[in-house]
Amino acid sequence: MKRIFLFVKDSEKAKETSLSIQEFLKVQGCKVTTFLNASGTPKGLSLKGYDLMVVVGGDGTFLAGARLASRFGVPVVGVNEGRFGFLTEIEKEEAFDILRDILKGRGKRQRRMMLSTLLRRGNLTKPLGDCLNDVVVSKSSIARIMELEVFANEEPVVKIYGDGVIVSTPTGSTAYALSAGGPIVYPDSENLLLVPICPHTLSNRPLLLPPNFTLKVRVLSKDRACFLTLDGQRGMYLNKGDLVEVRRSKRYCTIYVHPEKSFFEILKTKLRWGP
Repeated sequence: MKRIFLFVKDSEKAKETSLSIQEFLKVQGCKVTTFLNASGTPKGLSLKGYDLMVVVGGDGTFLAGARLASRFGVPVVGVNEGRFGFLTEIEKEEAFDILRDILKGRGKRQRRMMLSTLLRRGNLTKPLGDCLNDVVVSKSSIARIMELEVFANEEPVVKIYGDGVIVSTPTGSTAYALSAGGPIVYPDSENLLLVPICPHTLSNRPLLLPPNFTLKVRVLSKDRACFLTLDGQRGMYLNKGDLVEVRRSKRYCTIYVHPEKSFFEILKTKLRWGP
């Protein structure tokens, strides 16, 4: 690996850590480009010819970097300079040793499923791109109850009255879906996870579905009562009758995970499950 792309959170700690990583990589003979993720990722930014993306920041920075890297088939590794760090598994104190192993071809990789989303509005069909964690349709007003209808492979499944619905990947099962009562799914599995948000019908429960399913969410509430977000970072208001269609993406995100800590060790640490 000779060309490395540093994708850095706009914080003083992350920038300081990225400088030390940059110097280390240069000593290893790598050519390094640094991008500060301050105001979104420019559409024209290309990773063609790069061998690795190193994300320095938290999970939000990682998600933004992963969407970019996956478009060019570039693997990603995350160095934690955020608050939680489910995706940025590597702490800065161990980053040099782990990066050295990755550069030598000894890294531990996982291929993660992504979601592809499009919006159908009348005669208009608009692709909305790919995401790694989740697609969320939620209410745009604090006091209002939303009404949504969910289809799986064209079959009506459930009408949801409440705060919305989450369609998640296994990677995203430890994000918003977890706080909404969804199950934790092993991250390199391939499934679609459907989780209602605060449903007013208590029998509405999370569903775990095969990866070849297509999920559709139709908005039954009035215009602009619902808001659509992808990975919690890109969003738009929805109108009554809009159909949000979510399926497994053709792209995958390749992630270098921690070489010594298992997913269960990370869960125990992050969720404080005990010794």
